[in-house]
Amino acid sequence: MKRFVAIVLVLCLMSLVAFPAFSAGVEYEPYQKTEFPKWSLNLRRAECLFFGGLPIAFPVSALALNLFNKDVSFGKTLGIACGITAVIALVDFIIGVVNEN
Repeated sequence: MKRFVAIVLVLCLMSLVAFPAFSAGVEYEPYQKTEFPKWSLNLRRAECLFFGGLPIAFPVSALALNLFNKDVSFGKTLGIACGITAVIALVDFIIGVVNEN
């Protein structure tokens, strides 16, 4: 059964590559500046900063905790890293609001 499902998935993916005629006549249209509300753009920027900073903040916080001989679990280290990146995203949002006015 697993083999059958894998074969069907491969065939579906190959059909998308082999037959690009399904998307013929569709042209790319760039987004307009007024297409998305301001709050969604701010949320997207905060999301990018949060999840983009997490791979950097996690090893840095783990290294800092090890330097101070604190033996903490993976979950606590991840929580500290999430807190750091959330603060960075919040500070970026505040700076953006201040610069707008």
